[in-house]
Amino acid sequence: MINFKYLLFLKCVLIILLSLYKTASASNEKMEALAKSYASLVSHYYNEVAIKTNALHESITIFLESPNDANLSNAKNKWIEARKVYGITEAFRFYGGPIDGVNKYGEEGPEALINAWPLNEAYIDYVTGNPKSGIINNLSYEINAESIIAANMSEDDAEVSTGWHAIEFLLWGQDLSLETAGTRQAEDYAPTDVIKKRRRTYLREASTLLLEHINWLSIQWSKTGEGRATFLAKSDPGGAILTGIATLAAFELSAERIATALDSGDPEDEHSCFSDQTHLDIRANFTGIKNVYLGIGFNSKKYSPSISELVAEKNPSLDKSIIQLLKKTSNSINNIPIPFDKMLSGPKNSSGRQAAEKTVSNLLVLAEKIKVAGNDLNWNVIIAE
Repeated sequence: MINFKYLLFLKCVLIILLSLYKTASASNEKMEALAKSYASLVSHYYNEVAIKTNALHESITIFLESPNDANLSNAKNKWIEARKVYGITEAFRFYGGPIDGVNKYGEEGPEALINAWPLNEAYIDYVTGNPKSGIINNLSYEINAESIIAANMSEDDAEVSTGWHAIEFLLWGQDLSLETAGTRQAEDYAPTDVIKKRRRTYLREASTLLLEHINWLSIQWSKTGEGRATFLAKSDPGGAILTGIATLAAFELSAERIATALDSGDPEDEHSCFSDQTHLDIRANFTGIKNVYLGIGFNSKKYSPSISELVAEKNPSLDKSIIQLLKKTSNSINNIPIPFDKMLSGPKNSSGRQAAEKTVSNLLVLAEKIKVAGNDLNWNVIIAE
C-alpha cells in the first residue's frame, strides 16, 4: 500500500532542499560577481598608480638631467599626485593580497619596500647637526638597487631606505618648520662632487625601484595576473575585502597614522612629514575605505555589485547607517588643519585636534559596523592589529 503521508513528507523535504540549493546557488553567484567587481576595482586603481608613478619617475629623470628649482618643484608635484592615488590603494591591504602576502618579495610582499615609515632620515643622508650621516655619505657603501633593498629596515624598523618616504625625503629634505615643508635645494643634486653624485644615484635607483614595485602590483591584478586569480579563488572574498577596509579604519589609519601622532605630539610621527602632505594621506586612505564599500573608481566609475549593495539587500538600515558614518567621517577629516604637524603643536583642546580625535572615533565605529555587516552576510571579518 502506498503511504501517501510518507510521499508528502518526501515531497516537502525535496522542496526545502531545492529551495536551499537555489538560495546557496544565488549566494555563490553574488559572491563571484562581487569578487570580480572588486578585482576590477583594484586593477583600476593600481593601473592609475602605475601611470602616476611613471610620471614621477620621468620627472625625477628630467630633474637629474637638469637639477634646477623648477624641475625639483615639478618632481615634488608629481610625487604628490602619485601619492594621492597610492593612498587609496591602502584599502587593498591586510588580507594577504599581492601587496602584503607571501610572494617573491617575502612573507609580507613588497609593502615594506613601497610604503615603510616612519623614516629615520639620518639613515639615508645628512641632517641638521650631522652633515656626514647616512648611506649617501658613507663612501664604503656602494649605492645600487640591491644595496638599497638590502639596507631597508635591516636592523631597525626606522631604517627605511626605499619607497615613497625615502624619495619624499630626498626631494624635500628635513622639515624643520611648522609653517613649511622641507626646503632641500636643487643644488644638492648638481654633479659637482662625489657625495652629490651618490645622492643623484640614490634618488634615481629609489625611483626606479618604486616604479618596478608598483608596476608589479598592477600586473598582479591584471586580467591574467596571478594575484587576481588567487583572490578570485578565495572561498570568502567578501570577508577578505571587509577585513582590508576594517583593519585600515580601526588600526592603520585611526591608530598608527592619527592617534599615535596626537598622543606623542611629535611631527616625526606624521605619515608624510617631509612634504607636509599628511592630510592628503589621511584623505586618500579614507577614500579607499569609502570607495571599496561603495564600489567607486576614478571619475565616479561604478563597480557593481558593491559591498554596499549586498549589505543593503540583507540589512538596509545597517547600510544606511554605514553610508551616513562615511559622510560624517569625511567631514571630520576635512576639518583637520593643514599642515598636520602645526596642529600637533597646538593646544590639546584646539578645534584641529578635536577634529582629528573625532576622526579616530568615527573610524573605530565604522570598523565595527563593517564587521557587523560582514557577520550578517556570514563573512569572516578579522580586524588585524
